[in-house]
Amino acid sequence: MNIDEFKTTFKKYRMGNLTPEAEEKFEGELEKLDEYQAFIEMEIGGTQEDNNYLQEEERKIFKRSQSSAYIRMGLVSLIISLLLLPTLNVLAMAFNIVPLK
Repeated sequence: MNIDEFKTTFKKYRMGNLTPEAEEKFEGELEKLDEYQAFIEMEIGGTQEDNNYLQEEERKIFKRSQSSAYIRMGLVSLIISLLLLPTLNVLAMAFNIVPLK
């Protein structure tokens, strides 16, 4: 059963327009889908404890990367500010600019 057939059959099922045989067949399909969903949740989803553990690990990784980003930004800012004054002095000497007294 493809998706379009499923949609039309589901609409008929909700409205009660299916024959008893078709309704029984469709309910069988729904039961299979429930079994598939349970299998997928077991295989991929894991338990709630696993999800909480993974979320906590992701939070730790994010905090660590955020801290290292702040440290890098601070170091770059420090380097730029330390290089700014000598660079301005060199430019002033190159263009023969004398500060006012």
